[in-house]
Amino acid sequence: MQYYYLVAGLTEYPFDIDNVVSGGLRVDVPQIKAQIMGELSPRDRRAVELLYTYYDIENIIGHVRGTKLPFNELGNLSREEIAFLTDRKGGEGEQAGQPLPEEMAEREAKLALPGAVRLVIDRFRGHGGSDAVPEPDDFAPLSEDDLERELFLSFYKACGAAGEQGGGWFRTDMWPGGFAVPEYLRTWAEYDRMVRNIVAAYKARQLGLTPEQKEGMIVEENRDVRDALIGGQAADFGMKDRFPYAEELLQVLETEDFVERERRMDALRCQMADDLAEHDYFGIGRIMDYLIRLNILHRWASLDAEQGRGNFREMVSALTDPEKIAESVGGTRG
Repeated sequence: MQYYYLVAGLTEYPFDIDNVVSGGLRVDVPQIKAQIMGELSPRDRRAVELLYTYYDIENIIGHVRGTKLPFNELGNLSREEIAFLTDRKGGEGEQAGQPLPEEMAEREAKLALPGAVRLVIDRFRGHGGSDAVPEPDDFAPLSEDDLERELFLSFYKACGAAGEQGGGWFRTDMWPGGFAVPEYLRTWAEYDRMVRNIVAAYKARQLGLTPEQKEGMIVEENRDVRDALIGGQAADFGMKDRFPYAEELLQVLETEDFVERERRMDALRCQMADDLAEHDYFGIGRIMDYLIRLNILHRWASLDAEQGRGNFREMVSALTDPEKIAESVGGTRG
């Protein structure tokens, strides 16, 4: 479907991170997102919801781990829905006792969440109990350490980025009712996964982690790609021919100051989003490109002018400090 009037009416915001952090440029992304969603066809609305499942996963991980990172309001699910989904509790508003299992299942089914993600959460909650018949590995309960990797892998699967697909729309049954994923989202998810994996492999190489530790950091099912990322000796991990932005990404990763590195990383993501929408200017690809750019600005807008850099450094330090990274993948455990 083409959105000539919608695209023509979109306010163009400069991709100016400095201006956003200083408060000079203010963009109400949740409101813009809501307005755009109201103009989309049901199929495209589901595709955009799937795009924002990424932030639901971040919120799920933050809730489970009890991190101090702020709740990302761009996700489809509220704080209460995230808590209900992960804790399997009725919430503060429930009266005596918990809802019946069928009531819980009905509430859960109404959440805008891909079936693949839901299955991972079921595994994490360990459905079945200690007396249940042993499950195959794909359905065995998940540990907290494995949750993030499996959630993001399920997200990429739902977007059609985990397998070989043809052009156009990829049909997925991993969303309630099933729907077709647009080519833009499938490719964007594939690019995002490659960025995530190359960053993880680069950090693992810097820290001298073992292959076992690296294994837990890579979100990839393709055995050849996993082997290259975990044990490859090439500077680009053999990804140059698989990922068109591999060289640019590695240049970004060589930036020593991690705040500047994050800025350059987001600029690269913006470039990727723009390039993908080049041939779908009035379609859902252009809408997603617009939203992805605003999503990036929204992240930086959460930092105020005076404390922004300090807050960001504190937040990112957990992701860049060698000891914390090693500890998160078992490097310093006794």
